[in-house]
Amino acid sequence: KEMLDNQFEIIDEKKNRGFMLLVALACFLSNISQLPFLVSAGMTQKLNMPMWIVLLLYIFLKKKIRVFYSTFKIFFAICSVFVLILLSSIVTNNLYYNSSVLQCLILSFFIYCLGTFVGEQFSDKDLKIVSMSYVISATIVAFSIYVEYFSVGFDITSRQYAYASKNSISQIIFTAIVILMFIHFDKFRIFNLLKIVVILFEVILLIFLKSRATIVGFAICLLYIILGKQFNRKIKYLLMVVVVIGTLALLMNENLFDMFVGNILFAGRNASSLDSLTSGRVSIVSEFPTLIEGHWLTGIGSLYFECFPLSCILQFGIITGSIIIGIAYLPVIKSLKLDRTNVYSSILVIVCIGYGINSIFEGLAPIGPGVKCYYMWLMYGILFARGIEKYA
Repeated sequence: KEMLDNQFEIIDEKKNRGFMLLVALACFLSNISQLPFLVSAGMTQKLNMPMWIVLLLYIFLKKKIRVFYSTFKIFFAICSVFVLILLSSIVTNNLYYNSSVLQCLILSFFIYCLGTFVGEQFSDKDLKIVSMSYVISATIVAFSIYVEYFSVGFDITSRQYAYASKNSISQIIFTAIVILMFIHFDKFRIFNLLKIVVILFEVILLIFLKSRATIVGFAICLLYIILGKQFNRKIKYLLMVVVVIGTLALLMNENLFDMFVGNILFAGRNASSLDSLTSGRVSIVSEFPTLIEGHWLTGIGSLYFECFPLSCILQFGIITGSIIIGIAYLPVIKSLKLDRTNVYSSILVIVCIGYGINSIFEGLAPIGPGVKCYYMWLMYGILFARGIEKYA
């Protein structure tokens, strides 16, 4: 009997390893799809989507699916969104279904479901492999962008951005930095030195990219870790020292201060104009009352708007838009209740906060576009299934 039990354990371990390796490969290919030459060739979806579908098929073939009640609630909420949009389209003849918000919402829910399907079998070791797959692929893309756009020299004082897709890749780099900040290597300590080098490289690239929404979000996340409860004390104290040294360096060096504040945070724009500093976002947001007037219930249909919460309400109306906002921010809200003594719940909390802040300045975060936010939904699904959070 004992021999049979051991055989079953080996079989289960092989199955779990299969799930883990497929998830790790899906993460790797999703990030690699952001290599500049693949983006230019329009190959991003062709490279990343098939692997997620293969993972889903593998799960259906090899595993008994467990669907959580909370997953049903999210599914019901999404169905409600589509029913309400159908009613609105009948009344107004507005175009709703080609909105990128809906496409990203469905893809995010799909990734979340995959996370819940495999999460129960995932150990911390499995999560480490998946997360490091994310980091390695993100670093490859970061290095490729650096070589192609920055290594030959660029003018940091220019108002022009060196890399056009800076917002999406900046969020991926931000996520990789957060993962490396919390993950520690006990057996191979040389990796701890290597991860510091990678973090420094990625922080510098983040600054070069001038994605100010991500930089501001990253700064707020650092302060949250320093001031927040339950986070690892060593990380808190190390970050505190780094922030103090960095702040003093900026204050004591006028040229460094002018470069960082004037050329990166202000991006060479007029400091006296808030609209200029925010790349016209103040003007865009100020148009919201005019655009939504008379359409509060049904919205105006598909339109990209540079603020996710306002975008949802503007496109779909106050009721439907609020439901979409509630679904999109669910990981952000729930993650704040996680036990942060666990490394991966700490990573999820910070990633969620960063994506949430980014959503104030972008039209699709925290559900997209593309592979920009999938890590949050995957980790939320996995940690949900593992039962780290106590759900009502």
